[in-house]
Amino acid sequence: MTETKENKVYVVTRNSRRIEDKNYPTKAEAEIRAEQLVAMLKQWKDPDQKRVKIVETLNPSKIR
Repeated sequence: MTETKENKVYVVTRNSRRIEDKNYPTKAEAEIRAEQLVAMLKQWKDPDQKRVKIVETLNPSKIR
């Protein structure tokens, strides 16, 4: 199976786990969502704010 840009999606994770079931088609959209999550976590003084990451993947359902 060959990799194509059309199949790649971006997923926002917190502590290596997906935060939602939504897949983002562009990294920019995923970054916006990640920034929103970090802002919320800062408001609640949650230490996981440093563990928010964006993962590029071909198989988003495999990210837990």
